[in-house]
Amino acid sequence: MRLIRHSCSFTLLACVAIVLSSAPLGCTATKTVRDTLTLNDLQIRAGVAEDKGNWQQAHDLWSDYVERRPQSAMAEYRLGMAKIQLGMYRDAVTHLRIAHDLRPANVQYIEGLAQALLLAGEQERLLDLLRSTVDEGDGIQGYLRMARYARQAGLLDEAHEALELAIVNAGGQSPEPYLAMADFARQTGNTDLEIQNLRYALWFDRTNEAIQNRLAELGLIPGPSLAQPPVY
Repeated sequence: MRLIRHSCSFTLLACVAIVLSSAPLGCTATKTVRDTLTLNDLQIRAGVAEDKGNWQQAHDLWSDYVERRPQSAMAEYRLGMAKIQLGMYRDAVTHLRIAHDLRPANVQYIEGLAQALLLAGEQERLLDLLRSTVDEGDGIQGYLRMARYARQAGLLDEAHEALELAIVNAGGQSPEPYLAMADFARQTGNTDLEIQNLRYALWFDRTNEAIQNRLAELGLIPGPSLAQPPVY
């Protein structure tokens, strides 16, 4: 009887060994490691991958994070930005849209979604986003953001309109919208408009070398007298 019991025990152990040895090697190292990582571990490792420029690894880690913690605005954003780096623009829009919907006032998420829409060629959706978020950010930043992305998308009329609104809303208190208008004028080849807005910007700092140098490049003799009170 004792011999029979030992034989049965040996047979049972052998069966277990056979089952374990037949497990597919595909469910191996990577999956096993990921399954044992906490969300905090995933975030740290994904951040390290981002810092190293290893966007495929960052993408995979953030994908795991999102799968485990759906509706995390931070993870959706980071996954979307990784997809941008990998050229997956339309997929990036999906994740960055979720991040924005969860945190609509977050300017970083607005910028990320705008970048993805721009790269995906979604001009109408890009304009809708920029117009609906024009009040997000400090002061006139929403108008400047709209102008910047509209310029990059080749929507010059929309960019010009946004810059005019930025100038009006700044109320002559900042050189920023005038410098942005000067950059727009240079892009469109409007030298007179560029000079005029550089002179407005110079009013805020008559010794600004960068502005003085740009005016010199445009054929003017640099000096504080070029400054003009801003019009808005």
